[in-house]
Amino acid sequence: MIGRVATFAHAQSLVASGMKLQAKYADLHAQEASGVKSETLGGLGGDAAQVLRIGARQTALAADTAAATSAQAYVQAGYSAVGDIADLATSIKSQLASVSSTDDSSALQAKAQSWLEDLQGMLNAQHAGSYLFAGQASDQAPVDFSAEAFTSSTDAATANDGYFSGTSTGRSLTTSDGQSIDLTVQADNPAFEKLARALAAIAASPADATVTSAAFELVGQSVDALGTLQETLSVHANALEDLAARNKAKSDTLTSLASSLNGADLSAAAVQVVQIQTQIESLYSTISKLASLSLAKYL
Repeated sequence: MIGRVATFAHAQSLVASGMKLQAKYADLHAQEASGVKSETLGGLGGDAAQVLRIGARQTALAADTAAATSAQAYVQAGYSAVGDIADLATSIKSQLASVSSTDDSSALQAKAQSWLEDLQGMLNAQHAGSYLFAGQASDQAPVDFSAEAFTSSTDAATANDGYFSGTSTGRSLTTSDGQSIDLTVQADNPAFEKLARALAAIAASPADATVTSAAFELVGQSVDALGTLQETLSVHANALEDLAARNKAKSDTLTSLASSLNGADLSAAAVQVVQIQTQIESLYSTISKLASLSLAKYL
């Protein structure tokens, strides 16, 4: 036991120093093995707070990207649905162009009613359980052409969205940094309303040439407006795609920054390992010599 010729305190100090060197030696070995300064935040010293902030920002970016990806599918579904309605409107316009005063008005009335049914089904389209054209009230069908508020007026010259039960405010995506991107168009949009109004007017007065002519003009306006709606939805889709791309670039940059803060200098670590190993060997050699001291050798 070390405790001869007043060597105990000195030996204890050397042992404590040796333990510290061994801990440092183990830490450097861990850095060589993992390639990082520390597996815990505590081992990063002053860089720990910044690494934590980077991690929180990356989590927010990942959540924004996931939401943008989901929203892209929603916008694409809306774009396709508007395209289907545009095809219907184009077909209706073509058929109305060939209507003459000698045509069977009851047949035209039946067509108008059938077109309204088709349009209602398209405007009540869903994606992942949500109604595409209902605005923020996406849990209920937004369109009913049998609603009294709509059927009570069939004047082709008067706008009428009484069929709509959704919200005029659409759905949007708001990112963690406050950016807002619109996702929807609503079924009360003039592009849809004009088409519905035209068909309702024809269904109510199929034999009236003046009504048919006015309806034809409305359908033509609807076709043009539907093209604009598709362009609007395309802009929304591009904004979401750009958001996801920017977030990936930001996340990659943050990953690189975090790696630079926590990355170990392997060359420096290797040199320190050798130096500390030499120090430990020298230290324990000294401790061994102290342990061998005996008062009897000096008497």
